[in-house]
Parts: sequence; structure tokens; C-alpha cells
Amino acid sequence: MYNKILNDKILREYNINIMEKHASECVSDVVFCFDWTKKGEAEILFLRGDSSLIGLKDIEKLRVKDFLKMIEIQNPMSEVYGRDNYISDIERDLTNLDIINELYLPLRNNGDVLWICLSVRSITKKNGENEIIFGHVNWISNRTPRAILYYKNKYKDIQTNLFTRESLKLHLSLARETDHSYGLFFDIDNFKRINDLFGHRAGDNYLKMLADKFIANYEDDVIYYRMGGDEFFVYLTNCTEEEAYKVALDIIYVVETLNPQGQQVEVSASVGIVPIIGNDLDYDSLFELADKTMYFSKQKGKGNISYAREV
Repeated sequence: MYNKILNDKILREYNINIMEKHASECVSDVVFCFDWTKKGEAEILFLRGDSSLIGLKDIEKLRVKDFLKMIEIQNPMSEVYGRDNYISDIERDLTNLDIINELYLPLRNNGDVLWICLSVRSITKKNGENEIIFGHVNWISNRTPRAILYYKNKYKDIQTNLFTRESLKLHLSLARETDHSYGLFFDIDNFKRINDLFGHRAGDNYLKMLADKFIANYEDDVIYYRMGGDEFFVYLTNCTEEEAYKVALDIIYVVETLNPQGQQVEVSASVGIVPIIGNDLDYDSLFELADKTMYFSKQKGKGNISYAREV
């Protein structure tokens, strides 16, 4: 049953009949709206249902900022886009996008995570930005949605838990400042001999141990990707060329010293360093240059480092 009193209030304040124009066609048990010009202070107004129907306690006045605080920041999507930007990206989309058909949000719920899928759309604008946001709940689940699992598998390598090639494309497309950014592309010299002598399981274990080492040495401005097989990419931001070279040396040291089970294989890494410059980054051209630079290093001898300008 719709809240007619609330609908009449919105009609008086905004001159729009939400029930007649929007809510009447919606079959969801939970239908809501809010005035996004008030941003976080906006109250979520339930035209049908209430907050208890989305797994929350029945809150008399639920503000948008309070709802956003309930979101579990550590989730597959924030790992890809960045935890620091996760909430601000949602707020940006609410400001600019006319419609979001499926907005997946993980909510903290008594120590567990409750996934909620919303559909929202702007029905009025003010000064070129969204004003009244209308939405409804598509579904709620205690399980991670299949779409999110697919999303995670696309952007996180299952074997190593590093980011994938698709993640690198995404991160480069989102890059705002690249004047002080570099990419390191490298592969493992003699890695094939580990597989040949000790089997593919030993090779897989080596890559997993290497990735674990990278993850353990986490830094905000250093992102590791597994591009496939024994090829890796490192995206460095807020970095000088000298600092990029130092990271390359550290990578070679880790690769050479992380030799499990006393294997008699002398592994190393050949590294190519490329600058990442410009706002409209061409991933294919960048990766082609990185690939040429890495193989230029390999031609000089295993365990070498080269700059793109040498190619």
C-alpha cells in the first residue's frame, strides 16, 4: 500500500505526482525517493514498505548518509575500483546518471553481509544535476550475487588474487593524473624450467608465493597485475623514474630469492619500464610498448631492466 500522505507532500513541494507517474507501475515491496540536492542529509522517503523490509531495523528517519555508512566497504567491487573512492563513486553516479538499472550494495547486517539490488532513476533535475531520485528494491540476498562473483573473477586472478589484465584496462581508463606514473612489465626468466623439472603444480605454487609476497608488501601507489602465465604488470603512481627503477630492482630480488623447495633453477625477471602519460590512455599502444621494452631487457640478458626510450 502506498503512502498517500507522503505522495501529497511531494506533490506540494516538487509539483510531481510520484504515485501516478512512477510508483504505480512498480511491483516492488519497497519503493522510495529522496531529494539528492540535499546530498547525504536527504531523507529516504518510503512510498511503499519501510527499512525493515531491506534487512534493517525500522528506522523512523533514514538519511542517505546513514544508509551509505551501512555499506560494507571491503567487497569485490571496492577492491577493483578502490576502497577510498567506492562511496564517492556511488554519490557521483547519483548526481550524474539518469538511471541505474542494477545498483548492487553489500550492507552490514549483524556481523553478516546482506546484498541488496536497487534500481534508481532521476525524475527531476535542478541546475543540471539530479534532484528527486526515485527507486525500488529488486531483490535482497544473504549470498553474494552471481553477477558480483562474475565481476570478481573478471577483475581478480583466481590463482594469485592479483588484478587481471581487464583490471589494468579499467584502472587506466579511470586515471585522472598520470604525469608521474609508470608501468613495469616483466616475466619470469627460466620459469618454464620449473614446470619442466618439477611439474606445473610447483610452477603454480611459485607464482602464488610470488603474488603473496607482492600483496604482503602492499603500498597505496603500487598495484600488481597478473597479465597471464608468468607475465606481470605493476602500475606505479606518484612516482619518479628513479623510484620506478628501484621497484624494478626489488622485483628482481624477490623473484630470484623466492625459490621454493630448494629447486635448482636460477629464475630471475626481465623488466621493462614505460611512462604512463596522458588522460586518454591507449591501452593497446601502452602494452605494446611495454612488451617491446621487456623483451629488449631479455635480449640484454636475464635479470635486466630497460626503459621505453631505449627501444
